[in-house]
Amino acid sequence: MTTVFKTVESELRSLIKGDCLFDAKTRKQYSRAASWYAILPVGVVFPRGERDVQKAIQFCAENNISVIPRGGGTGLAGQAVGMGIVLDFSRYMNSTRAVTPTSADVEPGIVLDELNQQLRERDVHFPVDPVSGKLCTIGGMISTNAAGPHGVKYGSTKDHVESLRIVFADGNIADVTDEAGSNSHQQSEKLSGMRSQIEALLLPHREHILRRFPNVTKNSSGYNLKDAVSGKSLDLRKLLVGSEGTLAVIVGARLRLSRLPKARIGAVAYFSDYALTVQATLRALELLPCAIEIMDKTYFLLGRGFSPSTDSLIDSDATTMLYFEFEGESNEELHECTARLAESLKPYHPIRLTVLKDKDEQRDLLELREAVSKRMNLEETFGKSSFIEDVAVPVVTMPEYISRLSEILKRYGIEFSIYGHAGSGNIHCGTFVDLRNRRQYHSIDLVATEVAEVVASLGGTLSGEHGDGFVRTPFLERMYGPEVYGLFKYVKELFDPQNILNPGKIVGPQHTSILHDISFA
Repeated sequence: MTTVFKTVESELRSLIKGDCLFDAKTRKQYSRAASWYAILPVGVVFPRGERDVQKAIQFCAENNISVIPRGGGTGLAGQAVGMGIVLDFSRYMNSTRAVTPTSADVEPGIVLDELNQQLRERDVHFPVDPVSGKLCTIGGMISTNAAGPHGVKYGSTKDHVESLRIVFADGNIADVTDEAGSNSHQQSEKLSGMRSQIEALLLPHREHILRRFPNVTKNSSGYNLKDAVSGKSLDLRKLLVGSEGTLAVIVGARLRLSRLPKARIGAVAYFSDYALTVQATLRALELLPCAIEIMDKTYFLLGRGFSPSTDSLIDSDATTMLYFEFEGESNEELHECTARLAESLKPYHPIRLTVLKDKDEQRDLLELREAVSKRMNLEETFGKSSFIEDVAVPVVTMPEYISRLSEILKRYGIEFSIYGHAGSGNIHCGTFVDLRNRRQYHSIDLVATEVAEVVASLGGTLSGEHGDGFVRTPFLERMYGPEVYGLFKYVKELFDPQNILNPGKIVGPQHTSILHDISFA
């Protein structure tokens, strides 16, 4: 370890109560998350409370050291890695502070599934449900504006955040609600001043912002200027949710809760082509399901052999599988929903429609998805990569997007699987790429660029729920145009003039390669 690193470590240790780890093993561990990037940090700090976060950020600001907030490390786009001090909230700042019938005050490091286990006894839950719920933290979900399968009904994280407690890049702490507010005059003045500056920057461009933002139900690309300026007054919460720790560091949140559904029922339908699949999706949305998931043939065939019960859900003659889910007050009500669904889907000629009548059958489907996910992500044979995996387009344009995406990938000889949240137009694409293969390695930037151009032409977004990180930041100016992207840069400068908070994400080099700091492990 260099003398400089030793000095940074000793000074941080003298300032904070939490753990400071600068050893080679820890730094190597935190050089990676769930993406293909690997960047050794200076060190890792595990704060015990917001005072530690405040002191660490002040120290880093004084010494021009970057700060990289981190939760469960499940992000696929490279948000949680960087050359600086990693703040890991999962070790100590992971508690539930208070719960009411409608809200929960939590620290950023609490894992989603653990929070919902605590809430279940009150018959409520935090309804946003990314597939990584066993590992992802609330802070990470807020930072990326995460969503999940039930986004059709419950939306994204931004729709359930009542307030945020943040640390600014200069160490000031503030509570951000729908109005400027805090616990002291000094903090209120800081927040009020920031609000005034952001309003002066954004409100004159309100109409242009509303025109330029994608016409999709889910969007986690760029700063959410659209929702920030859509109301009667500026909503800084909407600006901070999805900002990936680049504007401020979240140390607490008040979350809006939903009542647990009394009953759920699912149904699986199989179709011969994507056009019929989308028509069925649009028709089913009229019935107000809580989820509509899509899996293509490549995806569900990877689950073959897992168990006899999950094998019964696989139809090898189908091009796609749609999973529909309904929530309600009684099983009788839900059986009526599936009966209406069956009647509504007849014009689109499903190969087969199977109603999952009980919890065991519904569990079989979830186990099928989990088995496929593990094979794709954990087995080296497949080499799944995640660089074009989170596009969201208007639902009606899904057949065109999938057709053009397939043409691009086939032209470059890249095998792939398509799955995701059909009801939101959010298409996940797992590409099976060997980064050690020179031809495939050199095709990555070309594929990413062509896909970005297709997405822009369809009025879509590069990320519906996973965020930008290093992997999508270089395309944001092309997606939003120079004027809106210029506003992103001004927002970043107002919040973080020294550029120490998670630099290189959202605001970073444009029109450049995404193949840097790659781990070939």
